[in-house]
Amino acid sequence: MTKTVTEEAKVTGKTSAASGTMKFTTPQTTLAGAVDRVLNVVPQKTTMPVLGHILLEAEGSQVKITATDLDLSICTTIEATVAKEGSVTLPAKRFSEIVRQLDSNADVNLDVNKANALITAGRANFRILGMGAEEFPKVPNLVFKKGVTIPGDTLRKAIQRTSYCVSKDETRRALTGVLWELSKDSMAMVGTDGHRLARISVPVEISVEKQTTCIVPTKALNQVMRLVGEGVDDTVSVKLAEDHVIFRFEKTTLFTRLIEGPFPKYEDVIPKGNDKRVIVKRDAFLDALRRVALLSDNLTHQVRVAVKPDTMTLSARTQDIGEAQEELEAQYGGDEIVMGFNAQYLGELLRNVSTEDALLSLSSPLNAGLVEPVEQGEDENYLCLIMPLRLVD
Repeated sequence: MTKTVTEEAKVTGKTSAASGTMKFTTPQTTLAGAVDRVLNVVPQKTTMPVLGHILLEAEGSQVKITATDLDLSICTTIEATVAKEGSVTLPAKRFSEIVRQLDSNADVNLDVNKANALITAGRANFRILGMGAEEFPKVPNLVFKKGVTIPGDTLRKAIQRTSYCVSKDETRRALTGVLWELSKDSMAMVGTDGHRLARISVPVEISVEKQTTCIVPTKALNQVMRLVGEGVDDTVSVKLAEDHVIFRFEKTTLFTRLIEGPFPKYEDVIPKGNDKRVIVKRDAFLDALRRVALLSDNLTHQVRVAVKPDTMTLSARTQDIGEAQEELEAQYGGDEIVMGFNAQYLGELLRNVSTEDALLSLSSPLNAGLVEPVEQGEDENYLCLIMPLRLVD
């Protein structure tokens, strides 16, 4: 994907000091935490060996550590005693394994000469061969002056409750990311793979000039969720541009290219007339579903869900293997309805319902069902959609 990159993310290849030489000292816990922070961005398989490396740049009293897979880049800084400014790339996995195993009470000294890195801590020492910083891909300059601020917990919750629904099918590129909608007083996220859908809308005061919509890759959002989960920042600064988005934390910045749409018009598939409303204890439903699914078909994972007044019955039958059935109490007073669902999909939806009771809204065996919390937070709106499976007697 080739596009003009905006001013906030201009591509730069400059390094602040000599490539292939460097010397600094920093606590093991500081270095290990920083390397771990960027490691998940490093691609596991690549035709460019240098992408399996991380870039280290020492300048002043800081060391900057960068990883990229070309679409996603992450940069974090740590405090260090820098004896010689410079830069180098080191094999990410090997370097991470070494640093992680060093004494957590020791200082780590990294001395690099001609991309040959000597790592010492206490009585332990390792020597590994890196590459010059000029070999590392040019990454965006991740500094920006203006952006919107979003509470970290709010962002993490929205990602967590939608990203599990995205597609893994690369031929449907738009569905491999999460749709993100931002307006002045709220934000919404939507994930779908065509078989299920999760949408959350939460109130948040952000200063966007106009309503903005983009599709963010799941890999980037997973990294955001990890960084928020470290509990360092209460808020996250976000800069949205035409073809990329930047997330800035206290000492870490994440850049990702956006996925080109169009995203399906998801509003059109959310049913409005599901009048058969069933309330059931979420944990009991999950436990029963897990047990019954043991005898479901290995391909379809189909579980039969039958609802009649005050009762829900889950059952599964697989030819030549056997069958399972379990009854649950349910709050329901309508006509009996029987539907088939993929047990894995239904279970994931239920696990993301945070309330004690779950609400199922159904209409007919061939129409999509909705799963929601019985009680929503103030101005919060979370719903999940699941497509039924055709029942085979």
